[in-house]
Amino acid sequence: MAGRSWGDDETRLQALIDADATLDECVAAFPDRTYNAVKFKRARLQTAPTTITMDEETHPVPDLGVAPTTEVDLLDTVGRMMRRAATYTKEPDKDYARVVIETDDPVAVMYSADWHFGGIDVDYAAWHAHLKFLLDEPRFYMSLVGDALNLAITHRVTSARADMMTADEQADFLRTFIRETVERGKLISVTDGNHDAEFTERAAGISLVKLLAEKRVPHFRGLGYCDLVLRHSGGTEQVYPLALVHKVRFHSFMNALHGNKRMQQMASEFFGPDRPMPRAFVTAHTHNPALLTEGLTPEDRIIHIKTGTFKNDCRYSQRYFGQGKIGVPTIVFHADRFEMVGLPTPQVAWRYMTGEDWKGVAGE
Repeated sequence: MAGRSWGDDETRLQALIDADATLDECVAAFPDRTYNAVKFKRARLQTAPTTITMDEETHPVPDLGVAPTTEVDLLDTVGRMMRRAATYTKEPDKDYARVVIETDDPVAVMYSADWHFGGIDVDYAAWHAHLKFLLDEPRFYMSLVGDALNLAITHRVTSARADMMTADEQADFLRTFIRETVERGKLISVTDGNHDAEFTERAAGISLVKLLAEKRVPHFRGLGYCDLVLRHSGGTEQVYPLALVHKVRFHSFMNALHGNKRMQQMASEFFGPDRPMPRAFVTAHTHNPALLTEGLTPEDRIIHIKTGTFKNDCRYSQRYFGQGKIGVPTIVFHADRFEMVGLPTPQVAWRYMTGEDWKGVAGE
């Protein structure tokens, strides 16, 4: 009868299959079953996996020299981790720095980022003038806020991987830049970016910027808090707490400084409740420079800065965001009183400090 269980008939059919019986012979052995029922059952039995049992007398089993697996004791494992944690020494806090400049005169700090040095779409002439200004002008300093290199070794979009320097050449450039600017007393801090730090962390597990910078200059892995101290010969000190990060986690395409304002609102969460409110918030990454000063009096003043870029002819940026703009906002810090002034360019800061147009060129 079709559709009923095979039971012992399956064993009989398997024996016929093992004896190489034909389909017709199998059908004849089960006159109470239909032709198709025997045909399909025979096909399923023929395709079933075969289990082979080795005879250890004819096939010696090798000793692989592997110890039997033992079950992990959960509480014992947690206990070992507790003991390890109690003796583990964490790295010192790399997100705080205190930089002291002994001066009676105002100083200017240029906030520069997103050079993308090594890329084919960088304005190298403008960057050369930028570097020359820094090196030539006294009382001007730089805080590098990430993405000094293009180093697009892991980017998913081909147009963003347009480098004309190898990774080695770019690393040599940054090593030289850090060494020479530190030796000249020009560089006061370096912050990790996504191109020059995250990309190498993703590819090799370590930040290239950390390797090149941390032994020479204050280096911030992410959120950085820097006390800039101007020490006057009269015995006074002006302490300016500053917050810096390359890529803030808040963003608005309608307001370039939205992330800065959120950092200000969440300063105690970001930097700890015991640190004073930063008086300047500096971010980068979006290639869209901006500057905002809040507060009428020097004591109440807070400055927000978004740095620009020298990668201002970029196919990738044009495709998704529009071209970036060159921008190096600069803050002038006074040593004889607590006052800082945010200015759009280093040249305007030079004019503020000297009372003259920079190099005699009006408007620059």
